[in-house]
Amino acid sequence: MMRLFKLVLISAVVLFTVLLLISLLLPSHIRISRAMDIGAPAEKVAPLLTDIQQWEKWNEYIRAYHNRIAEPRMLKADEIAIFITSGKNNLVTADWQPPSGGKFGSGFAIIENKGKHTCIVQWYFDFHIKWYPWQKFQSIVYDQQLGPVMEKSLANLKRIAENLN
Repeated sequence: MMRLFKLVLISAVVLFTVLLLISLLLPSHIRISRAMDIGAPAEKVAPLLTDIQQWEKWNEYIRAYHNRIAEPRMLKADEIAIFITSGKNNLVTADWQPPSGGKFGSGFAIIENKGKHTCIVQWYFDFHIKWYPWQKFQSIVYDQQLGPVMEKSLANLKRIAENLN
């Protein structure tokens, strides 16, 4: 019985050590990014990004949150608090704070194409992950979780911005 206990204990320690070493090979900073061409000038798109109250029109994440209270630079809901931290030079940055903690950053870059009166909007999320193996392995699926919702939101933004012309 004691030999079995030792075997299980040693196996668990070795398995944890192997998982820890593998997880150390994974990056501690993850950026999930999506971009979309929009057939509208940057000055038409920027107000939709710099005012959180406008996000409800196009952002699928915001639409899914319950009991939303929005001001131009801040949104609070049961699931999240979002604060716009900067909105200058065609770059909008925001901090997202879930109730459980673990704040993460987000941003929108507007790249102008002045000759054609169009722009590209790039949306990204930045995650800084601790060394814990379960967090590192969880980060592998962030792109599959966030990407489709970001793409749908950007398509909504495109539709709204192009109809403003």
